[in-house]
Amino acid sequence: MLLQMNARAVTTLGLVIALSPVVASAQLSTSRGLSIGLHALGTSLTVEQGDENKGGGLGLRVGYGFNRRITGFINLDASTVKIPQSDSFVAGDWSLSHAEIGARFHFANSLRRWVPYVETSVGARSVSIDNASVNNAPAGKVSFNGPALSVGTGLSVFVTPKWALDAGLRWTGGTFTEIDQGNTALRNLDIEAASFRFGVGVVWWP
Repeated sequence: MLLQMNARAVTTLGLVIALSPVVASAQLSTSRGLSIGLHALGTSLTVEQGDENKGGGLGLRVGYGFNRRITGFINLDASTVKIPQSDSFVAGDWSLSHAEIGARFHFANSLRRWVPYVETSVGARSVSIDNASVNNAPAGKVSFNGPALSVGTGLSVFVTPKWALDAGLRWTGGTFTEIDQGNTALRNLDIEAASFRFGVGVVWWP
């Protein structure tokens, strides 16, 4: 009897060992644990319902998947947007930055390579303008900043279980509440602004 039980145990263990590579190879994607993403961005900015102005930049995202569905993340990005004098009271090359903390929901299935997602985040948005001009007069360096709320969606396509190509679109709304021009600062403002960011990049789960 004991020998029969031992034989069954050995057989079961052998099956587990034999099937382990099959199970592992069946996992085509992941969303758990630490992830690091780098993206190239196409950006647009609209201020006070004016014309849409476009530019580009780079973004860095660090996330942690608490489970297969939910990932918390920190996102930092910067873009340059060209604003002509006719479109704004402050003209020049606007350096647009976002710093956000948020959550992403994955429609995850480890047995497929493509994983769509939706996300939301809150944070700060700022603009810095070097060699700015106001009404065609030199104004030095001018900066804007204020709170922002973002929502987005995207798709990750896994080339390996640890590496994915990623494309996402995010809309950000909010206001610029402060303007700083050297020795002069204006606060408690309410300048509406909306930005879109389309990013294409790679994500790594180390």
